[in-house]
Amino acid sequence: MRTTTAIVVLLVLACCTAFAQEKAGRDVYVKTVPIARVYPHMLGYRILYFTSTLEYAEMYVPGSWFSFSGTSKANVIWGETSEFPYFSIYWADGKFDRILLYLHSNMHHISWGSLPPGIDLTSQFNVQEPPRNF
Repeated sequence: MRTTTAIVVLLVLACCTAFAQEKAGRDVYVKTVPIARVYPHMLGYRILYFTSTLEYAEMYVPGSWFSFSGTSKANVIWGETSEFPYFSIYWADGKFDRILLYLHSNMHHISWGSLPPGIDLTSQFNVQEPPRNF
């Protein structure tokens, strides 16, 4: 009886491992970058960050990337701890998959900025994926 139970348990574990490997067969790469400043805009977020060479770079995250359908390209996670704000970009099989913005929930925090009114940023927010200069 113990032998049969052990064999069944081993078969179940082997099947679970096989299915997990099949689902996890994608090549996923994640890059996490601290944010210097976040600028909210009616079209999305303008993100100012430091590259690995300590130069400023900017990225525009369109509001259309955020959705509640479960297939969104972007999400915001709010928090107040010292590591906020930062973002993580995920690429799966070499293609942009999604971006997670970890933003400070206090809009009076130094990481939040404001853009001057009347600037047309439509073309900057018309992006298909974030830049790769980190």
